[in-house]
Amino acid sequence: MNEKTRRVEQFLNIVSDLGCELNERSRVLDFGCGNGNIVNEYSMKGYQAFGCDIAFKEGDHVERLKSENLIRLIQRDPYMLPFEDNYFDFVVSDQVFEHVSDYSSALKEIMRVLKPGGFSLHMFPSRYRIIETHVHVPFASVIQNYWWLLMWTYFGTRKKEQVGIPREKIATQNYEYLRNHTNYLSAFEIRNHISKYFHRIKFCEKEFLKYSE
Repeated sequence: MNEKTRRVEQFLNIVSDLGCELNERSRVLDFGCGNGNIVNEYSMKGYQAFGCDIAFKEGDHVERLKSENLIRLIQRDPYMLPFEDNYFDFVVSDQVFEHVSDYSSALKEIMRVLKPGGFSLHMFPSRYRIIETHVHVPFASVIQNYWWLLMWTYFGTRKKEQVGIPREKIATQNYEYLRNHTNYLSAFEIRNHISKYFHRIKFCEKEFLKYSE
């Protein structure tokens, strides 16, 4: 079982534990689908699976999924998911919301495309993770000052593609990426945003850990 298959199984087990059942007629949306691999996994399990993103990454299934209109680009201005109202039974995202600058617009659209009685599951990386995975700098999800990022370059901290680049340029790249492309919120802030659009909210760390073995 590959990593993508394991991840889909984990998510399906979590929603089942939470009392949210899917069947072969269920429509699933992968919000922030990247290269569409997860959409393909849900399709292989028999679900009517779709994906959307602001841009697609390279992958084995991208061109086919695009041609079949199974993955679609998100409209940016005004922000809108490319699906009709009340269309999905389940909306899922995996470490996407740390890149969402406007939670209200995203959540409002997710609510719009969900059917009455539909549900969603979103995995948020911890704001207090030791290593920020995009720049590989310790605690950079919280400490995003230039001096902090520069200091770690002196210890050799950098991504593969940054090897050989001057330290100041690495720190600048990391600073700009974190400031412009990440938005790490606390659990309190996340709940506050979600509660404006959804009344039933549950943090499911226990279920996540149960199926992470």
